[in-house]
Amino acid sequence: MKELEFDGFRVILDPDTNFWAIYERELPENVLRFYEENRSVLEERMRRYRFEVDFNTAYINPTERCNASCEYCYIPPEIRRRGREMSYEALRDILERLESLGVRNVIFHGAEPLLVKDAIFRVMGEFDYRYGIQTNGFLLEEEDVDFLKSMNANVGVSFDSPVREVEDFLRGKGHYDNIMQILDWFDGYANLNVITTINKHNYTQLEEMVDLLAGKVRLVLMNPVRGTSEGGRRLRPDPVKAAEHFLRAVERAIWHTKNGRRIVIGDFANILLGIVAPYSRVLQCDISPCGAGRRFISVTPEGIFPCGEFIGFEEFGIGLDELELAGEKFSEVRERVVERIEECRDCEYRNICGAPCPAEVYAEKGTMFEKAPFCEFYKAVIEKAFEVIHRGDLEHVVNLRALKRVYEIRA
Repeated sequence: MKELEFDGFRVILDPDTNFWAIYERELPENVLRFYEENRSVLEERMRRYRFEVDFNTAYINPTERCNASCEYCYIPPEIRRRGREMSYEALRDILERLESLGVRNVIFHGAEPLLVKDAIFRVMGEFDYRYGIQTNGFLLEEEDVDFLKSMNANVGVSFDSPVREVEDFLRGKGHYDNIMQILDWFDGYANLNVITTINKHNYTQLEEMVDLLAGKVRLVLMNPVRGTSEGGRRLRPDPVKAAEHFLRAVERAIWHTKNGRRIVIGDFANILLGIVAPYSRVLQCDISPCGAGRRFISVTPEGIFPCGEFIGFEEFGIGLDELELAGEKFSEVRERVVERIEECRDCEYRNICGAPCPAEVYAEKGTMFEKAPFCEFYKAVIEKAFEVIHRGDLEHVVNLRALKRVYEIRA
């Protein structure tokens, strides 16, 4: 158990279970007594949550091609140039086989999945999964929007900057106007979200991005650029400065929500869940081991990988004919835990941030067992999360009605 000092309050935190308490003067005795009585149960729940293998989600890259050329793309350019893609028959075969793994969510991902949208939309009508699609939006048409709405699909569109010139520089000419049209077509659709990749060109614009999107989407994901490619590493912003602007965006989102235009930054909400409901986290990058090869897999025309960030690293891939063996094949990635990383093993936040991302660290260092490049970013975000809890703004970020109260002590 560690005691942490904040401005105006204190926190005790057990890094192994994420048990915590906030207090201003003295810690109530009943809190410590409860912790001691339930510690073994909490440890077992956290252990089970961290290490159980349950492939509830499959990311499917139906094509290696893309109609954009983003500098920080995690898919190696030689793979995009090769341009393999899955036929309707191949997609149908994959979706049939995923049922045997217990997969419940299928997300069509990139390169750019809408390059083969006819095949995608056809199989979506034939299998009963919870569907999602991640797209740059260039090929999205109004009738596509109507179909995706009818399927109640989750739709993520890439959008990096509220400044037209910056957006078109990062994503391609005309992308800003394209996204504005898409937002109009979806017209407040609850399952639309925006994915913003934080990089050195846009990290100062995150607050402005929240202002632009408030009232149009309810969820925006703002995640630091992954350094799995050289381009991504070139665009990596200073973690401390990026955190400063990210947290301004968080405060802006809370302000809009309080004023009737609910908008949530999903990455921050997930950190909050890692504190108040650690077994309810939706995003699986801030858990150790992460969700790669444990909660989800990535299926591509060339084979299967623990997650999309590992595409191009042949040593981590398996053949499409080995799909049913995925639970056995990805143990190496599942062995990457914070306890085996020198800078993490004694950190009080180790099971809140999870030291993401193993593929990024491996690409840069040749090993997964080193400090994550955005360590300082995540520390700042976690400390802001405790501040938000202390001041009573949790409900403006997390949907508390969707959470079941298991343990709660008020003194």
